[in-house]
Amino acid sequence: MSLEQKYKTGVLWQDIQHQQLVELLQKFSGDDEMGQEMFTYTVGFLVMYVNHHFNLEEEYMQVYDYPDLPAHQKEHADFIQQLKEFRQAYPQYSKEAGDVLMKTVLTWILNHIMGVDQKLGKFILTAERRRHL
Repeated sequence: MSLEQKYKTGVLWQDIQHQQLVELLQKFSGDDEMGQEMFTYTVGFLVMYVNHHFNLEEEYMQVYDYPDLPAHQKEHADFIQQLKEFRQAYPQYSKEAGDVLMKTVLTWILNHIMGVDQKLGKFILTAERRRHL
């Protein structure tokens, strides 16, 4: 399933990475009996994803002198902390752990991708257009 238009920022790499996150959630949510292996994979993917994705976004923000860089970085740091706390609280799979993880990531998508990432995407696209004039 492709990323819904409302989640797209128009920045290709950002949309592709957001799509990967949505696809992971679809696998995760479609598996009633997730089990330890899928849980471990999902948490590991999220750790790798946030490190790579957040670093890339922050590099673009620095290159284009994004005025909301500190606030955006704080959101990233807060989510990383939230993920660390989740991993400490739920080192093993349980139905509760799966539910908490799903709620955490869905909340992140709705609040972050639909909010500050949309704003960042518009800023990057405008900055890149100016650069090519």
